[in-house]
Amino acid sequence: MRLLLYPLVICIITANFCQGQPVVMYPGDTNNDGTANHFDLLPIGIAYGSVGPPRFPASLVWVPQQAEPWPQTLPVSQINLAFVDCNGMDTINSLDVVAIGLNYDSVQGPPAFPPPSPYQPKLTDTCFSCPKPDIAITFNKDVVDVTGELEAYIRLVYPPGVPSSLGALGIAFDVEYHYTNEIIDSLTQVFPDQFPANRMYVAATHTNVLATGSLPPPGRIGFAAAGRGQNVFFSTDTLLTVEFIITDMIIRDEAADTFSLNISNILILNRLEQVICMGNITRDSVIIVSAKAPPASGPFVRILPNPVGDILIVESPESPVEKVEIYGLNGACVLQEMASEQNRIELPVGALSPGLWLVVVQTKAGVFTNKFLK
Repeated sequence: MRLLLYPLVICIITANFCQGQPVVMYPGDTNNDGTANHFDLLPIGIAYGSVGPPRFPASLVWVPQQAEPWPQTLPVSQINLAFVDCNGMDTINSLDVVAIGLNYDSVQGPPAFPPPSPYQPKLTDTCFSCPKPDIAITFNKDVVDVTGELEAYIRLVYPPGVPSSLGALGIAFDVEYHYTNEIIDSLTQVFPDQFPANRMYVAATHTNVLATGSLPPPGRIGFAAAGRGQNVFFSTDTLLTVEFIITDMIIRDEAADTFSLNISNILILNRLEQVICMGNITRDSVIIVSAKAPPASGPFVRILPNPVGDILIVESPESPVEKVEIYGLNGACVLQEMASEQNRIELPVGALSPGLWLVVVQTKAGVFTNKFLK
């Protein structure tokens, strides 16, 4: 009898030892795949509201941190929820999303424990009964002159009448686009849909993420949306709006340029961490009509540098300057400088906010208008 019980006792001791081993995690890498990014929002949504032992000491700094293992794991990938509790405050909620923004695109140094491994191969359960949603990409314009704003809308499209139980908890994907000369990518903005208010978001552009951290390269956006412990996507819904700023600072030889968005690396999960298969992706494109050179009959005026920092220089060597005005894209005049027939003027523009501005130069030979980037 003792011989029969001996293997059982050894198994119990070994299991308790493994269960009691500390977890070593990096705050923001909730799926322990080695990198913090927008895909890490989905485990927070799945485990939302779970409670476990706090981490002490706890920090949001991207360094390996030891934590007591939680008794719960994610249902399919079996990742311990100590990885998901980013701030170490014993409850998984929207405050844990902050760590993703702070450490976005950071890569683990010394490996976590258990060691990191790719997330998607761990998702071995697929919900075949769940309807396949489509993604539709549209623009607010079919043709746009090289000036002003262009908006893209990315929607998740479901057939009518899908019950929430067959819907999705969250979705994460990459948006890629051709980084044309006309797009000022540093001004690209993402506006997640804010209604209803039962969702969390991570959106990262070339210059902005939830908080400081590394950023995607030009021409790429990382996006994720997830519910708080429940399926929130089961009907046609706008996920996000992307605002692009178009400029005519660069004169191109081509008559037009075609602009479109591509969606890649799509991951859709339900609240049971089951994978939901993707349907079709439909996308429109927009034609950006290139700017034309100013007519030769107008006054010859140079503005430099462009982009500008603190001082904008206006030079009109052929005709003295009488007045210079700077306007925002909304048409409001923010600066006016009278000139006493000078051929060169220096304008202080350091107080202007970053973005596109319009300069109007009145000379004895006529009026010159152009845009500059602050």
